[in-house]
Amino acid sequence: MTQANTTPVSALPSGRIDVHCHLLPGIDDGCQNLDETFQCIEQLKAAGYIGSILTPHMWIGQYPKNTPENVQRWARDLREQLRLAKVGYHLWVGGELRLCKKVIKWCQKHGVPTVAESNCVLVDFWEQSWPRFADKAFDWLIEEGYQPILAHPERIQFNDKLEANLKQVQARGVMLQGNLRCMTGEEGFFPDKLVRQLLEEKRYALLALDAHGPYDLQGRLDGIKFVEDEFGADVVKQMLETAPRELLIESPKPPPDRSNDEAKPAGQV
Repeated sequence: MTQANTTPVSALPSGRIDVHCHLLPGIDDGCQNLDETFQCIEQLKAAGYIGSILTPHMWIGQYPKNTPENVQRWARDLREQLRLAKVGYHLWVGGELRLCKKVIKWCQKHGVPTVAESNCVLVDFWEQSWPRFADKAFDWLIEEGYQPILAHPERIQFNDKLEANLKQVQARGVMLQGNLRCMTGEEGFFPDKLVRQLLEEKRYALLALDAHGPYDLQGRLDGIKFVEDEFGADVVKQMLETAPRELLIESPKPPPDRSNDEAKPAGQV
């Protein structure tokens, strides 16, 4: 399920686009009210961003109201608040889909939360070892015509065989999105090390801020400078400007919505 953005691609100004954020107020662990959202947008604009893709947590056990349909409605409301306040900032709709054993059935019921009208789906998981349900979900999404993007793999909280599993899913077509705050060391030693390794090996498709509110945004913005100093301004431009447009904003459309179809057994297409 997607919601049409009101701005044609050809009319977008140059600038950065954040592909992973929690700016929608009061619906997850991100911005808690509209004032915090506006504070974040002010900081983002000052840092050269022209828009963000709204990716609230879609997590069956924690945020049951966060369905694609509701997120689209909340995004419309936020766009209207920006318009009334005369704040020029572009918003697209997506979601951060938490992978779990029931995620395929959830998608069949509610729809797949694609990112910015593309066929891409931002996903994450937090387990102590690589879960079999993640592989099953990746395979199902790919078979259905979607492009899975695994958010912040450098923050996955186990070391055993993580690299081997990441290489395996990338070989099957899964893309990776890194978090800029991991560049600053604020996420700990292992993410700090792995984010640089994955950048060096050119394995990220995208980098993002993953901002949760004005209290932590500056530290995430600081990560941009670390990337620029260590990997060059061209990498920053590619990851924060070119790739978001090419992969998400101008990308292939998602498959037809089947959320109203009779649910199929998980793993079947």
